Amino acid sequence: MNIHVLTIYMSQANSCFKFQDHASFICPQYPMNCDYCGKKKIPREKMAQHLDPKKGDCKRLKVACPFMNVGCPAKVDREKLNDHIGKNQVEHLNMVMEKHLTLEQAVGAGTQTHTVQRAELEQFEQQKDREMKAMSDKIGELASRVSQGGSGPGSEQVKMLENRLQQMASKQEEMRHKYVAMETRVATFEGIVAVLNREIEKCSATIEAYERQRRQDREIIESLERKMKSQERIIALKDVALAEQDLRITSLEMTSYDATLLWKIQDFTRKRHDAITGKTTSIYSPCFYTSRTGYKMCARIYLNGDGMGKGSHISLFFVLMRGHFDGLLRWPFRQKVTFMLLDQNNREHVIDAFRPDPTSSSFKRPTSDMNIASGCPLFMPLSQLESTRHAYVRDDAIFLKIIVDTSDLN
Repeated sequence: MNIHVLTIYMSQANSCFKFQDHASFICPQYPMNCDYCGKKKIPREKMAQHLDPKKGDCKRLKVACPFMNVGCPAKVDREKLNDHIGKNQVEHLNMVMEKHLTLEQAVGAGTQTHTVQRAELEQFEQQKDREMKAMSDKIGELASRVSQGGSGPGSEQVKMLENRLQQMASKQEEMRHKYVAMETRVATFEGIVAVLNREIEKCSATIEAYERQRRQDREIIESLERKMKSQERIIALKDVALAEQDLRITSLEMTSYDATLLWKIQDFTRKRHDAITGKTTSIYSPCFYTSRTGYKMCARIYLNGDGMGKGSHISLFFVLMRGHFDGLLRWPFRQKVTFMLLDQNNREHVIDAFRPDPTSSSFKRPTSDMNIASGCPLFMPLSQLESTRHAYVRDDAIFLKIIVDTSDLN
């Protein structure tokens, strides 16, 4: 019983092995993967067609350049073959020309040799014709003598001359065969030269077509580049316009018309460093107004001081700006101005104030965008910024408040 089971098991195992062999090594429909392009599940019977160097569709298969016969050694991926031909047109044409010249020289040498040999053959044939004619005459003379004198040495001489005459005739026939063979060879060479000339004409036409296409492509690319540059300029102008609009909107959002400016200076540490290094010594505030039709003003701050306060104080100045309603306002400007650096703990603000000097050009009606700034060069000692009791700087920002007294304008 056990032997029977073992026999069945072995039979099944053999069948399994045969099936695996069929699937892996024989079955024409077995799916295979291309080792070159990675294409998957190609039936075994179609793999040879897929990898055929001339008609296959494997893009990564290395194929020889069509100009291999004239000296190009390149083997490239099938998908890059057209690029290779397009980039090496001049080199390929030079190879074709060099091959053509070599064959032309060989044909020329063969033709020249054939001409010389043909002339020699013609001379040889003429000579042999003369010798054969002379021998025929001699044979005829000897034959007449023999016919008159009977048999003897003359008949043997006639036979010898006839044998020699036959040898010369066979030799002449052999020379004619050689001449015909040479004529055939020359015709073959001439056919090769004609084929090469046609191939060169085709190559030249193909190269000219490639050159025209390349010029057209270059013109298209240059046109597209010009359009891109034009679009980039337009976009840059649009970006500038948008930035100006954003600045204008931000300015309008922060503009005050009640003679009071609350100014937040963010990124204080970096801006103070820029002031110390001289990169940006001063900062202008957004503009504000005493009323909708009033004076236009702004503030200017030096975070590392200016004039007497340079390097030791924060300097804060008031600036009159040219506005739309200056013709209706009273000049010189006489309103009291109060500066405040706010303590963000609401304990002790830094406050300073001044009244304009009517004789100063800083407070006369502006004739340019803004007058010369005037204010407090010693507004606040820099050392006071580090006070632990106060929070003049918090979250890397400070708050300034500028108040213009408008009580006598109403």
